[in-house]
Amino acid sequence: MIDVLATGLVIAGLLFAGVSVVTALLNRAPGTVLVGIAAVVELALLVQLVAAVVLLIGGERPAEFATFLAYLVASVLIVPVAVLWAASERNRWSSVVLGVSGLVIVVLVLRLQQVWAGA
Repeated sequence: MIDVLATGLVIAGLLFAGVSVVTALLNRAPGTVLVGIAAVVELALLVQLVAAVVLLIGGERPAEFATFLAYLVASVLIVPVAVLWAASERNRWSSVVLGVSGLVIVVLVLRLQQVWAGA
């Protein structure tokens, strides 16, 4: 895996979670800034997906292939699901849902790195 991309995703996920929690603490529903940050995080996750596919096609393999694919697919799906959920219920808890998705992204990316390295 590409370490710089993974590090950037961890930072972006933490930033996304932090902004979401601040929005929730201010008792506000997610606005366009929060959804924009979610879009940027999702775009970076899609770049990671493409990079992983290119590496897999190139012959590199993670230690646990099925687990790696499950984490990879979950990482790409979590943000859109959270944004749809937040859009369906526009209140402060929607911001919390987005914050949790940011933290889940951090965990998934770190696990992707571990599985790729064989740890």
